[in-house]
Amino acid sequence: MADLIDLLLRPFAVATLWLLRALLWFGLELMFSTIGWGIGWCVCRVLTLGRLPSVGIKDEERYDFLPRVAVELVGLASLALLIWGLAAMLNA
Repeated sequence: MADLIDLLLRPFAVATLWLLRALLWFGLELMFSTIGWGIGWCVCRVLTLGRLPSVGIKDEERYDFLPRVAVELVGLASLALLIWGLAAMLNA
């Protein structure tokens, strides 16, 4: 009987797992690539007076991996600092 239940529930469990993995991937892709790159690109352009990153805001794929990750992390850190600063200001 347990084998029958396992046989019937396994496809549902596998499909649910794949759906959750896809949602996680989409969320991380959205957070890092879209939000992190967009904000990081603007912040890096302002801090370096327009020199870096050397590609346009829409040309993320043409940038090397490590500099791209650095720009994305700068963007996420800037967003986190902005949220932290606003929260501190509102609680004061």
